[in-house]
Amino acid sequence: MSADAAGSVQPPSQGALPWAIRWWWVWAALALVTGAITVAAAEGFNIVDLELAGSIERADEVVADTDADTIRLAIYWDFVFILCYALALWTGSQWARHQFAGGTGSSIGTPIASGALAAAALDIVENVSMLGYLNGWGDWAGWATVARATAIPKFLLVFVSIAYILIGVAAWGLGLVADRHRRR
Repeated sequence: MSADAAGSVQPPSQGALPWAIRWWWVWAALALVTGAITVAAAEGFNIVDLELAGSIERADEVVADTDADTIRLAIYWDFVFILCYALALWTGSQWARHQFAGGTGSSIGTPIASGALAAAALDIVENVSMLGYLNGWGDWAGWATVARATAIPKFLLVFVSIAYILIGVAAWGLGLVADRHRRR
């Protein structure tokens, strides 16, 4: 929503950031596809258990019954998924911030969109850490700790982005309802 020259609040333009909503559909669809491919590549292995293992001992337990190559393939596909979900959340957050009548709802949109990109960066570090553990890079016991330390804030940032987009959808819907009632 926006204010006109007289200061009255107007519903959001149906064309507000049309590029964002168009690209959101593309990136969201690609995120769903690459997410499904990542899950299929894991062949039943729950990669989140490895992300949150936190120690080499727990990571060893998590991967004990799964071929390391299967896990690596899922992680490689996850890199593609990261790109898609990050851009879906970024474009969705950019669109959502234009659905508010200024104030806090609008002003937090850019930081939340940036948070989606930060989540992607954390996810990349997490994936590299899991690969470091699986491949024995440097024989360092901290790989599982780094993966967990980056996974938790990543999940938080993704959750906040999704919640903000859903609230933006609700604001957009309420703007449509208000606009319809004003025309009567």
